[in-house]
Amino acid sequence: MPRNSLVNQVILIIIDDVRASHLFDLIKQKKLPNIAQLAESGISCQNCITSFPSITFPCYSNIVIGSYSGYFSIEGSGIPMYHWVGRTDPPSEGKRFPIIRNCGKGSHIRKFNSDFGPNCQTIFEQAGEGNFLSSLNLLNRGSVMIPPIEYTTQSILKGVEEIYKDPKKIFSNKEVPKVTVAYIPKTDDLMHKKGFSHPKYINEIIKCDESIGLIIKMLKEKGYFDSTAIGIISDHGNYKTEKLYDIEPYFKEKGLMQYLPRKGIGDFDASFGSVGFFNFPGKDWHHHPTTKQLKEFIPSGSGKSKLNLFETLWKIPGVKLMYYRDDNNTPDKGIIYLEQRNEKSGKISKNIIEYEGHGKNQRTKYIIDEKDLYKYEDYEESAVLLDNKAHNIDEWLEGTNKIDFPMIVDQIPRYFKNPRSCDIMISTIGEYGFGYEHGMSMPHSPYSHDIGLKKSMTVPFIIGGSLNIPSTELSYCKTTDMVPTLLDLLGEKPHFSVVGKSVFKY
Repeated sequence: MPRNSLVNQVILIIIDDVRASHLFDLIKQKKLPNIAQLAESGISCQNCITSFPSITFPCYSNIVIGSYSGYFSIEGSGIPMYHWVGRTDPPSEGKRFPIIRNCGKGSHIRKFNSDFGPNCQTIFEQAGEGNFLSSLNLLNRGSVMIPPIEYTTQSILKGVEEIYKDPKKIFSNKEVPKVTVAYIPKTDDLMHKKGFSHPKYINEIIKCDESIGLIIKMLKEKGYFDSTAIGIISDHGNYKTEKLYDIEPYFKEKGLMQYLPRKGIGDFDASFGSVGFFNFPGKDWHHHPTTKQLKEFIPSGSGKSKLNLFETLWKIPGVKLMYYRDDNNTPDKGIIYLEQRNEKSGKISKNIIEYEGHGKNQRTKYIIDEKDLYKYEDYEESAVLLDNKAHNIDEWLEGTNKIDFPMIVDQIPRYFKNPRSCDIMISTIGEYGFGYEHGMSMPHSPYSHDIGLKKSMTVPFIIGGSLNIPSTELSYCKTTDMVPTLLDLLGEKPHFSVVGKSVFKY
């Protein structure tokens, strides 16, 4: 073992769509004995805050790189969302029309590793020399990817177990992988279809624990357990929508036509669960629109009648929050407008988020007009941040980790700085779910996870295994802390783009 290393190997298991409170309740019920063993003997946190928007992509990819979305020509991930329009800065005029990326499609997923850009790195690329393994880990740049024999939780983790038993299957030097990342998607599928309290969803988490138990048993038999760290984390939590609504007829009524990237025509593109992400053309689809263009938009299906898109989106049932960028923003400095509508009076309250810097050096200021839309004033820890000063991500995390909209003042600018981000974001905060994607309503479930409320933003964080890992229970942390902590245990330094930090520095 290297002198500056506490472990020789790390295995990171990302279980999609597991709320921290649900997993730790199952531990208390003694249904997850193997995960419980790792948590009790190592590092654990029941209050780990994920990225916003709390959607599989980007939350999952942010874990693997230790960073966030941003102005990816300089820093951060190029993946702002599950769905996005591929605009660039500066606009790529004279080239083909911007694509629509839909990470739910296989052909799009195959481009995932190139989409997230050159100015951030996966954990494999940050971990120095060694063998690197991915088991159904989609963000696998720098590793050998092994597809499971079956797309089941057991098969995905069995793949990890088999390579440790016989590494020469894929590694010519016959050494076990230094870093392994396994991704478990079945829990997310079941949560959407059945709900977070359904026996099939709960049983899938139990199956994951059983497979982790087999990995632990194998590591002990092969003599690797004492030099291995096993990380357990999820990308996001979840919630249940109160009402489902078909919004497709509303857009047709307004004359708004779906953008068709092969032809370069159309008025808008949107994905809309409870949080809606709306893209519109500026002078063309390569350019984001100005505020004036959004207020004086002429839809294809309405003749020459102008449409104020802000007012149009406010009329969607249940919309409570709206975000959009200032026309003069740069990657290093700018303003995001935050608005809230009073459902009884219809009055719009306005706040501002100012940002400066990027990456780990980003600072943000929350400026309240008449009403604190996040209710940070109501809590002592968050109220101290309302001092008309700019604060970094760790200050926002410390002050807001216990309440709704944790860390969101830091997260919103990181999203909107990405050239692939939308033009207007709206939210019903979970009251309504729309299931709207790229021009049509899709089969939709009331169970989702996109909002900024704490139940959707809090996930489990566990690192156990080797006795060299100190037993620590953290009061809070963030998902991007996982990679730098594992690198710290390996004696490796993180890439400059990493915004998270080793939990040993808390």
